[in-house]
Amino acid sequence: MATNKSQYTLTTQWIVPEEKTSEVENFFAEHEVWMRETHNLTGNDEPRIIDYSVSKAPQYIDNDLEKGPSGNTIYSLHEVYMTDQGAMKHFELWQSHPAAEKMTGMAEYQTDMSFNAEVIASMES
Repeated sequence: MATNKSQYTLTTQWIVPEEKTSEVENFFAEHEVWMRETHNLTGNDEPRIIDYSVSKAPQYIDNDLEKGPSGNTIYSLHEVYMTDQGAMKHFELWQSHPAAEKMTGMAEYQTDMSFNAEVIASMES
């Protein structure tokens, strides 16, 4: 399903040193399993998720492709919820998950987070 205006997103980004990437990717593998077990793709029960993705890319020195990669990896987590209550329910459920502590351990790499951000532009209506 495509993202539409007036839905809500949760987006977080981390910049991770090369020696920690396998640890972070193990966390995301566990997170994906949890998302599949606890989030709804259909119906009206929260958390009703429209889209979920985790991406990774090399970080470039001074954001300049010609200078080459810095050795760090940028990870971006993007979740889209049908309503503003979706992300709230997500966090409520996450508090009791054992991997929540692992995410806390990744805080030193977190660069940004938007929570319950309303979609104001989309290719859909």
